[in-house]
Amino acid sequence: MDTAMLVMLILCIVYIPIWIWVWRCPEKAAKLHLVKYGPTIMIKTRLGIKTMDKIGKYSRFWLVFGFISKVVSAGLFFVMMYMLIVAVIALPSRLGSGGIGIQYALAIPGFNPMLPLTYGIVALFIAMVVHEMGHGIQSRANNCKVDSTGLLYGVVPLGAFCEPNEEQLSELPRRPQMDIYSAGITVNTFVAAIAIVLMLLLCSGIAVADLDGVDNDESIPGVYSIDENSPAFMSGIPTSALITGIRDSDGSDYHQVEAAYLDNIVSITTDLPITPLNTYVLRYVLEDGISRESEPIQMGVLIKSVTKNSPAKEAGLEALTYLYSMTISDTEHIFESVYDFKQFMATTHPGDEVTIKTVTIAHDGEIDPPYEHKQVTLTSSGDIGYLGISVTDSGFTVTTPTQMMENATDPFRDCSSPIDYVKSLLRYLSGPMNGMDPIPNSITWWYDAPAGELTWKTVKMLYWIFWLDILLAISNALPAYPFDGGFLFEGGINWLLEKLGVKDVERRKKLSGSATSSVSTVILIMFFLVILALVI
Repeated sequence: MDTAMLVMLILCIVYIPIWIWVWRCPEKAAKLHLVKYGPTIMIKTRLGIKTMDKIGKYSRFWLVFGFISKVVSAGLFFVMMYMLIVAVIALPSRLGSGGIGIQYALAIPGFNPMLPLTYGIVALFIAMVVHEMGHGIQSRANNCKVDSTGLLYGVVPLGAFCEPNEEQLSELPRRPQMDIYSAGITVNTFVAAIAIVLMLLLCSGIAVADLDGVDNDESIPGVYSIDENSPAFMSGIPTSALITGIRDSDGSDYHQVEAAYLDNIVSITTDLPITPLNTYVLRYVLEDGISRESEPIQMGVLIKSVTKNSPAKEAGLEALTYLYSMTISDTEHIFESVYDFKQFMATTHPGDEVTIKTVTIAHDGEIDPPYEHKQVTLTSSGDIGYLGISVTDSGFTVTTPTQMMENATDPFRDCSSPIDYVKSLLRYLSGPMNGMDPIPNSITWWYDAPAGELTWKTVKMLYWIFWLDILLAISNALPAYPFDGGFLFEGGINWLLEKLGVKDVERRKKLSGSATSSVSTVILIMFFLVILALVI
């Protein structure tokens, strides 16, 4: 049993008797402000209610804000549904591929490897507080009392809550009800927007450092990550290294290396002919500026993974082998780098028949000759051919100081359509899965930041405020009870029924509630299937 599972087991064992006591002794628990809420416990307070009263007095402003909130929530509803549908479609390919672990499914700073302890706690606190303050302020602006605020506890803290008076809330017309439900989503979105703008302003003052031993700081390949058990892993080169040269393992003259860009992929290129049938020595520098040499390493296009039910799988390609060449129409195309491979694939078409040659990783210094696989037919990836592999340069994932900063600060570059913006946002939100926050600590030495460490701490704090707020906003737009999006969906169905001629208020309420309950069941099943596939 890993540490994460052990911690969760201990927390569960501690929580169960507390929940049973609150359930069996509600009066005693109420004196401690503890109330059972389904499988969770509400820790009730009155913190922040006076502040809500004061801010909620500006009713005209909050009327306009309510309209904006519904528009923002509708937009995030479509983003959330796009994410969920794409994830469900991808489920068959994920099954059996191994999950990321239960710790990634829980937004607990320090427990979730993505969330740093200090930044995560502060950012999560801000996200939860402003979300519930939004609900509370909008409630007061619409003359609905707030009975309590507090923390929702279930094995682990699940979030904050704001509890409007249920009787007064149910008597409100549909418009103010939807304003109240959508307020938290929109406040989180606005806080996220403010945080990212401030972060971008700070990052605009950070320049690529003038590094010792590096001729061209902006186009030099920097090691962002290394695949385990790959030749790169065995080369002795650490992540954060800047690669400055390459030579044959039996030669003495170094050739310059540069980064080549194609579709946001960065690849190592050089004028020295590269083949996985040979070994090379890489020269690199670290923060101290001292040049070092790697162990002899095969170089070329290394297959990182093979997609199930793809042409590559049919051909018998395996991870951790080199893609040596592909032959189409009796013409063999030999690859030196990921850049070469990507360029070639851009010229292929669905239905092209190819013959593939691979080279195994050397064992005991002996390199086997290329192995020819059976001929396969490329399938479709848009207008170009699809093979079904992900590749790296010998196990290195590389970037450049300039590219890294652009990735961290410009999530919407090259976007030309609404769907491009959605995809770019989702890629940016997946950054922490790849160690981005927004610039990993190991490579901050690539840059010259004014005020040094203070600037980086501020940038990271703003990044995590953005990340957790926008994630909370999007997730709450899920059209299912008990998320805010479920109540908004019910209100939307109610409005639609009214426009379709259903005049009876009680009948509309019953129909919209039944429809939302049914949709909630389907959505939650989809949601939990996706989470389950991710963690196991």
